[in-house]
Amino acid sequence: MRHSLTYKVKELASNLGADMVGIASQKSFSKAPHGHRPQDLLRDAKSVIVIAVSLPESSFESAPSREYSAAYLAANSELNRIAFHISKLLEKEGFRAIQIPAAMPYDYETDMGDLSHRHAANLAGLGSFGKSCLLLTERFGPRVRLVSVATNAELSHDPRSDLDHCGSCTKCLDACPSGALSGPGIIDKKKCNEQHEKVGEELGLSDEEQICGVCIKVCPVGKPID
Repeated sequence: MRHSLTYKVKELASNLGADMVGIASQKSFSKAPHGHRPQDLLRDAKSVIVIAVSLPESSFESAPSREYSAAYLAANSELNRIAFHISKLLEKEGFRAIQIPAAMPYDYETDMGDLSHRHAANLAGLGSFGKSCLLLTERFGPRVRLVSVATNAELSHDPRSDLDHCGSCTKCLDACPSGALSGPGIIDKKKCNEQHEKVGEELGLSDEEQICGVCIKVCPVGKPID
């Protein structure tokens, strides 16, 4: 039952356009802050399904830009659609499931969402953290967006990813326009958010469209070899 349902979930996600799908046990979130764990969203949660959709490589060429922001929002919309149908599938199979939106809600006071999709993706084996603090996937690097679904179905879980994709590379640290990345794995979220706001003001973007993307653009991990 566990393996067959896991297969159904991953197959549906793939058929709907997901580029990557991983599953983590709710037990692996023990170090997450209280209020931001799967069981805080679904009391009897047992598994967290994490879905990734890659963004078109060309959308980053001019980032930050309106075109990149449009691709960012489109990916979020696609992810929410996929997560909705995964939740429906699980309910048809007799389980409970709740989707955690790709981008919102987000508390700018604490710089936290209901659940960290990045950490969930790492626990589900989709990628590991880079010096930029972003999730780096082997195939797409950081050029992905993520969504999660918490469910009380006991699914087959994927192993956590701990690969070092960065090595001696410091391109993201060197390119950060706000100086928010002061060292490997060290980010000043206030400076990062201020840069997003600056981009929004310069380009005339709404709050949800404000995104920089420079650290993602310069990352060589997962980029096609010329």
